[in-house]
Amino acid sequence: MIGDALQISEKDFQNAKDILKTVNKNRVILIGGGSGTSKSECAYATQKLLWDKKKSSFVISLDDYYKIHATVRAEHRKKKGLNSVGTDEIEWELINRMYKDFSNEKSLHFKRTHRFLDNIEFNTIASEHIDYLIVEGLYANYIRKVFSDNLSIFLEGSPAQTLEFRKLRGKEDENGEFRKQVVQKEYNVVNQLKRHADIVLSFKT
Repeated sequence: MIGDALQISEKDFQNAKDILKTVNKNRVILIGGGSGTSKSECAYATQKLLWDKKKSSFVISLDDYYKIHATVRAEHRKKKGLNSVGTDEIEWELINRMYKDFSNEKSLHFKRTHRFLDNIEFNTIASEHIDYLIVEGLYANYIRKVFSDNLSIFLEGSPAQTLEFRKLRGKEDENGEFRKQVVQKEYNVVNQLKRHADIVLSFKT
């Protein structure tokens, strides 16, 4: 999401190196895991290392594909209850279409959500010169249930660890009781997707 602050560390680059050792012929890399497990940082590090190897990549963040904008998502969740938190919050039809278009070297129609602006950008990029598509987000490993031709990465971390890291990134009210319940619910859902991962990497310390 445009406006998110990144806290990139050497651990992120080490995780990226581990990913690239295993990528083989897979042109799609999925980076999933709990909230605040440095998925965006890992995606950036992976993209940087690929560029150093003269390989191009394009990153898609699932944060841009929530049905409800970040500026009103917390309020919406409180009205709908904790049962509304989960994979159904994502516009999977758009993600799946983009995945297929990338596989067929068609133009990618994507969107970017602004954190500090109640607005969304819709853009198009040619895919024939993109070597790798990187999809990062809470439920990125969910994509493995639909498509198998990818490398699926799971970044592991406890709710307590991720809440602390999200505080450093200044995301939402991490001290709120409802927010803690949301993080726990997300953790429960994400942990079920762990079985779809090829590699499990530790939360950065």
